[in-house]
Amino acid sequence: MITTLELLNRFCELKQVHSTREVAKLLGIGHATVQNWRNGKTMSDDLACEVAEILGLDVDLTLLAILAERSKNQRTIEVIERVIEDKKRA
Repeated sequence: MITTLELLNRFCELKQVHSTREVAKLLGIGHATVQNWRNGKTMSDDLACEVAEILGLDVDLTLLAILAERSKNQRTIEVIERVIEDKKRA
């Protein structure tokens, strides 16, 4: 299951950028937002979907993964993980 940090790292690799400011500029957001992701915060749903599209990832699975990452409820996380696995197998 992909995380915000993994999305960020893949985006940086694809676009060959390394600085927080460069990433922020490419995504049209503030550099503090990118720094928050590096420090454990999650992407917004819309931005996660946008980055997933850029990376050629399944947008629905990415969105579910971000929701699971954000959730504090273990049962919710487990259900989302199961749905992701089921969709990957289909």
